[in-house]
Amino acid sequence: MIVSTLDCHSRPAHKLHTPNEAVDLALLTGRLDPKTPWVKSKVVAALVKPYATKAEAEKGIANSLREAYPDPAQANPIIKETQAIYRENFFPEVKVDWRTYPDFVGHKNWNGCFRCHDGKHVAADGKVSIKASDCRSCHLILAQGSGEALEQINAKGHDFIHIDAPYAEFSCVDCHTGGPQK
Repeated sequence: MIVSTLDCHSRPAHKLHTPNEAVDLALLTGRLDPKTPWVKSKVVAALVKPYATKAEAEKGIANSLREAYPDPAQANPIIKETQAIYRENFFPEVKVDWRTYPDFVGHKNWNGCFRCHDGKHVAADGKVSIKASDCRSCHLILAQGSGEALEQINAKGHDFIHIDAPYAEFSCVDCHTGGPQK
């Protein structure tokens, strides 16, 4: 079977960022203040609520964030940026958001590579494809962790250690969906 690029990747004219990506970008560029307590989780939660129209979203986002941040001086810039993120990435009238046209790049927000490289597919020569939990097949993890652990660089690579739980039976996309973490 011949595989086309579009078998794995969509052809978007406009990238629709996941709520997590959009908020991370806003934090990185200073459009949201990273010192604001719980700003990422509050903004992502406001973005993923179901809204029928953009007008309804503007009101819903404002209400959610005013509840989280009662001081208008703190809330107003957060509301303004969150509404801008929504306008650029959500189109409720036509039911389009980051989930509608996944780009299938990688494996964090969509199953991407693991649609085929899941350990269940077999190549023509009988070789089993890459298993989703075998991070070292594609990644070389030179260092991970924090503090002294980060100083333990290994040119041959480390096994991936998930931050809070064993991952061996899961794929990244089982929890990392682009919205609030499961």
